[in-house]
Amino acid sequence: MRVALVEFLNAVPLYYALKKNLVENSFEFISDVPSRCARLLYENRVDISNTSIVEYVNSENYRLLRDGCISTLKKVKSVVLFLYKPIEKVRVVKLDRNSKTSNALAMVIFKLKYGVSADYVFEGDADCELVIGDRALKRLKQGGKSLDLAFEWYEFTGLPFVFAAWITNKPLSEDVVDKFLKAKEMGKRLIKDICSGYESIIPEDECRTYLTENISYDFDDVKKESINVFFDYAYRIGAIPRKRKLLFI
Repeated sequence: MRVALVEFLNAVPLYYALKKNLVENSFEFISDVPSRCARLLYENRVDISNTSIVEYVNSENYRLLRDGCISTLKKVKSVVLFLYKPIEKVRVVKLDRNSKTSNALAMVIFKLKYGVSADYVFEGDADCELVIGDRALKRLKQGGKSLDLAFEWYEFTGLPFVFAAWITNKPLSEDVVDKFLKAKEMGKRLIKDICSGYESIIPEDECRTYLTENISYDFDDVKKESINVFFDYAYRIGAIPRKRKLLFI
């Protein structure tokens, strides 16, 4: 088994117990940014990845693990739109190359919640900028006007938001699936240990709050409903190329 791991702090509880072999396994791990993990999965260079949820629509071979995701009930803190102008005056939005899901979410929020038509770029000047992951946690400390995109989604739909999940491109044995499910539950119990290694990014007490209150790892029916709603909106405005029925393993 080759496993691609998103290297952001919010993903660590999903796989910490696997990497530390607290859940015994012989997996090979590759760590990278979300967009690169998605590419590795699509090219069949890895067997499973905790990757951006919008990657799921790109292959009929993909299946979702039935539990274990990176989601938030309301405010996520690490997917942030930093505004340089009032939102109604925004005409150019700088996206983040590292996450297809966050980019699509930004487009949905602008178009459907605020009725703003904007141009989307990855380089150059812009009226606002999307920043994700550990970089967003650091930048928030600098202050300035910003929007938490997960909270914007919650205000718009009343639903939680799912940023990423375990996606596989091949059948998995129940024994393998069980290792991922056990690792998630163990990771939730080891938040204190995880946070002790990330003090250069975020103080330990803030880290514990972030991973226990802002991030949610359980994949329940409401979150699955939210994915379907998101896919519908994102497809409607052209932010994703297609929709797919959710299939689980």
